[in-house]
Amino acid sequence: MPYRFLPHTADARVEVRAPTLGELLAECTAVVRDLAAGDSPVEARERREISVAADRPEEVVLAFVRQLLHGFAVDAFVPAGFQPALVDARTARGVVPGERFDPRRHAAQPEVKALTRHGLSVRETPDGWIAELLFDL
Repeated sequence: MPYRFLPHTADARVEVRAPTLGELLAECTAVVRDLAAGDSPVEARERREISVAADRPEEVVLAFVRQLLHGFAVDAFVPAGFQPALVDARTARGVVPGERFDPRRHAAQPEVKALTRHGLSVRETPDGWIAELLFDL
């Protein structure tokens, strides 16, 4: 499994692994989907463009995940995946297919308040990328 939830007292702590930074962002999108709708299937009924820029990969991941959380908080948009157009250490651009949360089809989850800087780690290893994320619930 490319990501796993780690024990934490009150929040959701997640470790995400992927061979490339683009795939790491795709796995982070899957984490947000899980946090928004559990393991309910999410269809690609809408497409939203996403674009972030930052000085380093950690900030790219932070901005990217925060945009996904904002889409859910404001429009109840649940991401189904990430189709990258350009991803590097300073930029992430692409399309996020998904749909609006439907209580008849999606399982309600505890509210995610934010992705915090505390505990955030993104690093490249010889085997790929690893991110540790801490979500405030």
